[in-house]
Amino acid sequence: MPNATESPHTRVHHKPFYLPGGRLSESELRAAVLDGELSAQGQVFLPLDVPLTARLRASMLGAQWRDHRVMVSDRSAAWVWGWAAQPSRVTTCVSITARIPSPDRRRLHAREVVIASDEVNNLGGVFVTSPERTLLDLARHSPDADADAADIDIDRILAAGVAAENLTVVDIERLLGRRPRLSYARLARRRLIGALPNTVS
Repeated sequence: MPNATESPHTRVHHKPFYLPGGRLSESELRAAVLDGELSAQGQVFLPLDVPLTARLRASMLGAQWRDHRVMVSDRSAAWVWGWAAQPSRVTTCVSITARIPSPDRRRLHAREVVIASDEVNNLGGVFVTSPERTLLDLARHSPDADADAADIDIDRILAAGVAAENLTVVDIERLLGRRPRLSYARLARRRLIGALPNTVS
Protein backbone atom coordinates (compact mmCIF):
# COMPACT_ATOMS: atom_id res chain seq x y z
CA MET A 1 0.00 0.00 0.00
CA PRO A 2 1.30 3.53 -0.73
CA ASN A 3 2.79 5.40 2.19
CA ALA A 4 4.60 8.67 2.82
CA THR A 5 8.07 7.12 2.61
CA GLU A 6 7.68 5.32 -0.67
CA SER A 7 5.80 8.19 -2.30
CA PRO A 8 6.87 11.57 -0.87
CA HIS A 9 5.43 13.51 -3.79
CA THR A 10 1.93 12.03 -3.84
CA ARG A 11 0.98 13.14 -0.35
CA VAL A 12 -0.24 16.75 -0.26
CA HIS A 13 0.72 18.82 2.81
CA HIS A 14 0.68 15.62 4.92
CA LYS A 15 -3.01 15.12 4.16
CA PRO A 16 -4.20 11.50 4.30
CA PHE A 17 -4.70 11.16 0.55
CA TYR A 18 -2.70 10.78 -2.64
CA LEU A 19 -2.52 12.51 -6.01
CA PRO A 20 -0.98 10.91 -9.11
CA GLY A 21 2.64 11.89 -9.57
CA GLY A 22 6.06 11.38 -8.05
CA ARG A 23 7.03 7.70 -7.79
CA LEU A 24 3.45 6.44 -8.02
CA SER A 25 1.62 6.96 -11.27
CA GLU A 26 -2.14 7.06 -11.69
CA SER A 27 -2.08 3.48 -12.97
CA GLU A 28 -0.23 2.33 -9.84
CA LEU A 29 -2.71 4.13 -7.61
CA ARG A 30 -5.61 2.60 -9.52
CA ALA A 31 -3.99 -0.80 -9.08
CA ALA A 32 -4.05 -0.16 -5.31
CA VAL A 33 -7.78 0.54 -5.67
CA LEU A 34 -8.26 -2.83 -7.38
CA ASP A 35 -6.26 -4.47 -4.58
CA GLY A 36 -8.65 -2.96 -2.03
CA GLU A 37 -6.04 -0.69 -0.44
CA LEU A 38 -7.30 2.69 -1.67
CA SER A 39 -10.57 4.20 -2.83
CA ALA A 40 -10.73 6.60 -5.78
CA GLN A 41 -12.44 9.93 -5.16
CA GLY A 42 -12.23 11.66 -8.53
CA GLN A 43 -8.54 12.44 -9.12
CA VAL A 44 -7.65 11.76 -5.47
CA PHE A 45 -6.92 8.42 -3.82
CA LEU A 46 -7.79 7.76 -0.20
CA PRO A 47 -6.89 4.96 2.24
CA LEU A 48 -9.98 2.94 3.16
CA ASP A 49 -9.64 3.56 6.90
CA VAL A 50 -9.70 7.38 6.67
CA PRO A 51 -13.07 8.97 7.58
CA LEU A 52 -14.41 11.11 4.72
CA THR A 53 -15.26 14.33 6.60
CA ALA A 54 -16.29 17.69 5.12
CA ARG A 55 -12.84 19.08 5.88
CA LEU A 56 -11.14 16.18 4.11
CA ARG A 57 -13.44 16.43 1.09
CA ALA A 58 -12.61 20.13 0.80
CA SER A 59 -8.87 19.45 1.09
CA MET A 60 -9.09 16.80 -1.62
CA LEU A 61 -10.69 19.28 -4.01
CA GLY A 62 -8.44 22.20 -3.06
CA ALA A 63 -5.33 20.13 -3.72
CA GLN A 64 -6.29 20.06 -7.40
CA TRP A 65 -5.84 23.81 -7.94
CA ARG A 66 -4.16 25.37 -4.87
CA ASP A 67 -5.47 28.86 -5.53
CA HIS A 68 -6.82 30.70 -2.48
CA ARG A 69 -9.11 32.83 -4.66
CA VAL A 70 -11.18 29.82 -5.69
CA MET A 71 -14.20 28.64 -3.69
CA VAL A 72 -15.80 25.22 -3.98
CA SER A 73 -19.44 25.78 -4.92
CA ASP A 74 -22.69 24.28 -6.22
CA ARG A 75 -22.66 20.47 -6.62
CA SER A 76 -19.09 20.11 -5.40
CA ALA A 77 -19.96 22.07 -2.25
CA ALA A 78 -23.02 19.84 -1.79
CA TRP A 79 -20.64 16.87 -1.90
CA VAL A 80 -18.34 18.52 0.66
CA TRP A 81 -21.31 19.04 3.00
CA GLY A 82 -22.37 15.41 2.53
CA TRP A 83 -25.65 15.89 0.65
CA ALA A 84 -24.73 14.55 -2.77
CA ALA A 85 -22.50 12.24 -4.77
CA GLN A 86 -19.24 13.71 -5.99
CA PRO A 87 -19.82 15.32 -9.41
CA SER A 88 -17.61 14.35 -12.33
CA ARG A 89 -16.47 17.97 -12.75
CA VAL A 90 -15.41 20.21 -9.87
CA THR A 91 -17.66 23.27 -9.58
CA THR A 92 -16.08 26.47 -8.27
CA CYS A 93 -16.60 30.21 -8.10
CA VAL A 94 -14.60 33.35 -7.39
CA SER A 95 -15.70 36.59 -5.77
CA ILE A 96 -16.32 39.49 -8.12
CA THR A 97 -14.19 41.61 -5.76
CA ALA A 98 -11.14 39.42 -6.52
CA ARG A 99 -11.03 40.96 -10.02
CA ILE A 100 -9.62 37.82 -11.59
CA PRO A 101 -9.09 38.18 -15.37
CA SER A 102 -11.37 36.11 -17.60
CA PRO A 103 -8.55 33.84 -18.87
CA ASP A 104 -7.72 32.87 -15.28
CA ARG A 105 -11.37 32.20 -14.48
CA ARG A 106 -11.65 29.97 -17.53
CA ARG A 107 -8.49 28.14 -16.54
CA LEU A 108 -9.91 27.58 -13.07
CA HIS A 109 -13.39 26.73 -14.45
CA ALA A 110 -14.79 29.24 -11.95
CA ARG A 111 -17.82 31.48 -12.34
CA GLU A 112 -17.77 35.01 -10.92
CA VAL A 113 -20.21 35.73 -8.09
CA VAL A 114 -21.27 38.36 -5.59
CA ILE A 115 -20.74 36.75 -2.20
CA ALA A 116 -20.45 37.99 1.39
CA SER A 117 -17.73 36.86 3.79
CA ASP A 118 -20.26 35.05 6.00
CA GLU A 119 -21.34 32.96 3.00
CA VAL A 120 -17.93 31.27 2.81
CA ASN A 121 -16.48 28.63 5.13
CA ASN A 122 -12.76 27.95 5.50
CA LEU A 123 -12.20 24.21 5.81
CA GLY A 124 -8.52 23.59 6.41
CA GLY A 125 -7.44 26.39 4.10
CA VAL A 126 -9.92 25.57 1.34
CA PHE A 127 -12.83 27.96 0.87
CA VAL A 128 -16.29 26.45 0.38
CA THR A 129 -19.61 28.22 -0.02
CA SER A 130 -21.52 27.96 3.26
CA PRO A 131 -24.33 25.39 3.50
CA GLU A 132 -27.02 28.08 3.15
CA ARG A 133 -25.30 29.75 0.19
CA THR A 134 -24.79 26.35 -1.45
CA LEU A 135 -28.50 25.59 -1.14
CA LEU A 136 -29.41 29.00 -2.56
CA ASP A 137 -27.09 28.58 -5.55
CA LEU A 138 -28.37 25.10 -6.33
CA ALA A 139 -31.99 26.18 -6.01
CA ARG A 140 -31.53 29.11 -8.41
CA HIS A 141 -30.01 27.18 -11.28
CA SER A 142 -31.33 24.30 -13.35
CA PRO A 143 -29.02 21.31 -13.87
CA ASP A 144 -26.54 21.53 -16.72
CA ALA A 145 -27.65 19.66 -19.83
CA ASP A 146 -24.47 17.54 -19.72
CA ALA A 147 -24.58 16.80 -15.99
CA ASP A 148 -24.30 13.19 -14.88
CA ALA A 149 -27.56 11.48 -13.98
CA ALA A 150 -26.41 11.29 -10.35
CA ASP A 151 -26.13 15.08 -10.27
CA ILE A 152 -29.41 15.99 -11.97
CA ASP A 153 -31.73 15.38 -9.02
CA ILE A 154 -31.42 18.88 -7.56
CA ASP A 155 -34.59 18.49 -5.49
CA ARG A 156 -33.16 15.44 -3.73
CA ILE A 157 -29.93 17.32 -2.97
CA LEU A 158 -31.89 20.32 -1.69
CA ALA A 159 -34.01 18.09 0.54
CA ALA A 160 -30.87 16.52 2.03
CA GLY A 161 -29.28 19.93 2.62
CA VAL A 162 -32.40 21.52 4.08
CA ALA A 163 -32.78 18.57 6.48
CA ALA A 164 -29.09 18.62 7.45
CA GLU A 165 -29.23 22.35 8.22
CA ASN A 166 -32.65 22.15 9.93
CA LEU A 167 -33.95 25.03 7.84
CA THR A 168 -37.47 26.40 8.28
CA VAL A 169 -39.67 28.61 6.13
CA VAL A 170 -38.45 31.58 8.21
CA ASP A 171 -34.82 30.67 7.46
CA ILE A 172 -35.55 30.42 3.74
CA GLU A 173 -37.32 33.80 3.66
CA ARG A 174 -34.40 35.36 5.54
CA LEU A 175 -31.93 33.81 3.11
CA LEU A 176 -33.78 35.15 0.09
CA GLY A 177 -34.41 38.50 1.76
CA ARG A 178 -30.71 39.27 1.93
CA ARG A 179 -30.76 40.04 -1.81
CA PRO A 180 -34.15 41.36 -2.94
CA ARG A 181 -32.97 41.67 -6.56
CA LEU A 182 -31.59 38.15 -6.76
CA SER A 183 -32.17 36.54 -10.14
CA TYR A 184 -34.38 33.43 -10.18
CA ALA A 185 -35.44 34.14 -6.59
CA ARG A 186 -38.96 32.83 -7.25
CA LEU A 187 -37.58 29.52 -8.54
CA ALA A 188 -35.25 29.28 -5.55
CA ARG A 189 -38.06 29.95 -3.08
CA ARG A 190 -40.30 27.33 -4.69
CA ARG A 191 -37.58 24.70 -4.68
CA LEU A 192 -36.39 25.41 -1.13
CA ILE A 193 -39.89 25.50 0.33
CA GLY A 194 -40.66 22.31 -1.57
CA ALA A 195 -37.57 20.68 -0.05
CA LEU A 196 -38.86 21.15 3.50
CA PRO A 197 -39.99 17.95 5.22
CA ASN A 198 -43.73 17.20 4.95
CA THR A 199 -44.22 19.92 2.34
CA VAL A 200 -47.17 19.28 0.08
CA SER A 201 -46.48 20.33 -3.54
